Amino acid sequence: MDSMFQVLPDRQTRFHANDLNLAKSMADASYQVVINAADITGHVEDITNRIVEQTELLGAVASSIEDMTDINTCIATSAHELLVEANIVTDRMSEVQAAATRSIGEAIGLIDDTATIVNRLPAIKGALDEIARAVDGFGEVARLRDRVVRRVASIAESTARNREHCEDILEEVAQLNEAEQETKEDSKNVSNQCLQLSDLGSELYYTILASGVETADTPFIEVVMETAKTITAALEAALDNEEIDLASLFDENYVQMPDIEPPKYTTRWLPLIEKLIPPICEPLSTITPDVVLCTITDRNAYMPVNNLKFSHSPTNDPAWNATHSRHRIRHRDRISARIARSTKPFLVTVFRRRLGDCTQILKDVSSPIFIGGRLWGNVRMLILIKVENVDYILKQMDIHRAVERMRGDDAAGTGKRTPDLETERPKPHRDYPKKFCFHHAGRLKIIDNHDIQLFFAKDRLVFIQTEDGKQHSVRSTLSDLEEKLDGSQFMRCHRNYIVNMNKIEYLTNWFNRGYLLTLKGETKTEIPVSRVFVKHLKKYIEFD
Repeated sequence: MDSMFQVLPDRQTRFHANDLNLAKSMADASYQVVINAADITGHVEDITNRIVEQTELLGAVASSIEDMTDINTCIATSAHELLVEANIVTDRMSEVQAAATRSIGEAIGLIDDTATIVNRLPAIKGALDEIARAVDGFGEVARLRDRVVRRVASIAESTARNREHCEDILEEVAQLNEAEQETKEDSKNVSNQCLQLSDLGSELYYTILASGVETADTPFIEVVMETAKTITAALEAALDNEEIDLASLFDENYVQMPDIEPPKYTTRWLPLIEKLIPPICEPLSTITPDVVLCTITDRNAYMPVNNLKFSHSPTNDPAWNATHSRHRIRHRDRISARIARSTKPFLVTVFRRRLGDCTQILKDVSSPIFIGGRLWGNVRMLILIKVENVDYILKQMDIHRAVERMRGDDAAGTGKRTPDLETERPKPHRDYPKKFCFHHAGRLKIIDNHDIQLFFAKDRLVFIQTEDGKQHSVRSTLSDLEEKLDGSQFMRCHRNYIVNMNKIEYLTNWFNRGYLLTLKGETKTEIPVSRVFVKHLKKYIEFD
């Protein structure tokens, strides 16, 4: 039987028993280093992504504040112009009113002293009375004008204050943005250091395995190496049968398919690969419950095909496609590029991956495919690593049996299903605090969870607020509380707020695709849900 050990040193040259034990210990240690480095790298990347989202949010806030500042400036300018015009109108109205009053008096006096127009007196006096009433109306208009002017002056004063506040906020936003950029750079440096540590651990692990030391990964390595040989033979047979020419098989012109997100690509050799590879790789994707997938990528990390569960037809939903339609895609991350270009007989790589709402630590076992002495690509098998409170344990005997059954060796099979450690292990029960206490009048006062409306941070302190609006300080941080609280009842909706989901009464659309929560109680407290936490809110509430 061909195996990886044909390309490794002969058994007679291996370590003595004590050296072998030491080598296995080193393999375990280096493997654990790689897992930890991958986990840390993933967390750092999550932090970096959240910083990017917050930076975008800060940009939107700054833009809104700048718009508000411009509006306030326009209001203040318009109010000033209105005041000037109003004063001019007032002066003109006063002049008209005074002139009209004088004219009425003179007209009435003239009428009283003139006997020749006695017959026309009633009509003239009636007209003059109408003029007098109109002049009185001028006075009422003037009073209303004064009221409006006072209101406009108040608005102008308020907008001036608002403009000053906006300018202060813009300055603070700029400082916060600068600090977040520095944090992002620090996160990048930490990520690079973790990747270097992962590379060193992987290299040490490879060296130990290549020396002939057997570990739990040995059966996976054997299967992947044999699969690479099988695929190499199949592609060379296709060349011999003139199903494809060498130039087309090494085609690197990736043509993007239209109107699909994330992007998908085709090549000249794709039809041949779609015919040859699935029958070889699909059975390997189920040899143990922990195998996530088994497929190939070319030397540029292009994945032409995938297993059936990840090869659904694309839809108009990019998020759904990214999880369920993962064939004909190009991987552009550093780890995929490193695997795709590897020419070592095998490679074991550990990395952290986010797929939809699920985060996994995966082990990638790969082996190169050579055509005519040239690297074409790699066979890749992804295996789930279950990291819990105890070290990762893999039942080597179960894997060997699964491999033997895959090869058709009935004598090795027992007919029993390989146990899935994740589903069969009892789920740990976690107790959440049902009450909280805080200092009050020299004593500790107890409050039930169902009476708590929200937790919030203000001026570097954290407070509990109840439905009656009363607030009590607690000696904790929101992050610590978030870890302690029952996630089915309390949700972090903002960096400054944790809200009791049972206390929400109304939901209102807010700016930048966020929401405003109105809570039950006497005060009708309003709490923002920032865009970053909207996805968490949608886990609690069914939206139409």
